[in-house]
Amino acid sequence: MKERYDRLDTLRIILSRGEAGSQESILRQLSRHGFDVTQATLSRDLRKLKAVKISVPEGFRYILPEHPGYRRNITPSTMAGFLHSTGFESLDFSGNLAVLHTRPGYAGGLASDIDAHRLPTVIGTVAGDDTILIVMHEGTTRQMFIDSLAEVIPAIKSILL
Repeated sequence: MKERYDRLDTLRIILSRGEAGSQESILRQLSRHGFDVTQATLSRDLRKLKAVKISVPEGFRYILPEHPGYRRNITPSTMAGFLHSTGFESLDFSGNLAVLHTRPGYAGGLASDIDAHRLPTVIGTVAGDDTILIVMHEGTTRQMFIDSLAEVIPAIKSILL
């Protein structure tokens, strides 16, 4: 077990340097530090650390959640494309429930993003193929919910208001 924690610590250091562009290069770096692991083990370790692969001008890099590039920055010029990529189509309310409609196949990913942000107005989500049921905390107004949902879908305010 100690070896696993040592390997994860070494992997964190490798990723924090910002030089890890592929799993092959990470495997080579781990090997230089005395950790000979399989690609499957590395994939599990990357998932455990919540590392993601991002596009950079030089190609791709794996980063950790504390890296500034981990969260997507949206500018007004990219909002339309972002809405299209999130699949957002419409939002309806009934009491403390919100029903968010998406393009087919997008609901699961968007619900996962909403849950991952742990919005203060949201208790939880249930997703189908193109619909997300969102349960809001009692006392949450529609405006409060839309304001917090804007963390996940930045352009939503300009569409709904």
